[in-house]
Amino acid sequence: MRKLLLLVLLVNPLILPADNDENKTHHRVGFNGALTSSYSWLLEFSYHYMFNDYIGLGGSVGSWKVWYEEGWASGKNWNIDEDDNKPCNFYIRPSVILKTPALNYSGCSWSLFAESGVMLNILYQRVGIESTSNFPYVEYDYVSTSQGQWLAWDLRVGVSLECGPCGVSAGYLMSNHDVYSQYRHLSYNGISFRDFYPRKPFMQGAYLSLSYNF
Repeated sequence: MRKLLLLVLLVNPLILPADNDENKTHHRVGFNGALTSSYSWLLEFSYHYMFNDYIGLGGSVGSWKVWYEEGWASGKNWNIDEDDNKPCNFYIRPSVILKTPALNYSGCSWSLFAESGVMLNILYQRVGIESTSNFPYVEYDYVSTSQGQWLAWDLRVGVSLECGPCGVSAGYLMSNHDVYSQYRHLSYNGISFRDFYPRKPFMQGAYLSLSYNF
């Protein structure tokens, strides 16, 4: 990360005007997605203001969800509702983009990029509980929490291809986002969910972005 930043500073120092070309685009919007090692996916819409060809500042809004759960909270005559057993959340993510000088070929440009951000999750989770104490009748109850991890950092690195105003980026994502953090703070009938869901302090995955510059 430090080497990439140093390269950007050497090529186009930030103390100089970012761009003297009035036709140069500064706005970058993107639709981004990722699959992670925590069996989760994320989708987001992003916007960055590009000060020049090498650095941009902005953020994104999105959501994530676990698609394959690794735990199941249950007890005597009760269990978490199946539809609520896959954690999910909405978030905002301020971030900065750094890009290397581009290699131009056949009207397109290739470059390396690094994007560092902070994911800010909604600090609230509510799940349904199925109770079979009066079987065959099933009763429903709800538990919620406002505890757990609400802030997580992440870093995305990879290759970017731009042809005219359109671009595509693909690469590697790593983060300390723990998808089960809030679920481990839930409890029902005096039983904590902590032992049902694993602790995942490190997450990695594959990242893809489609962008448009204007």
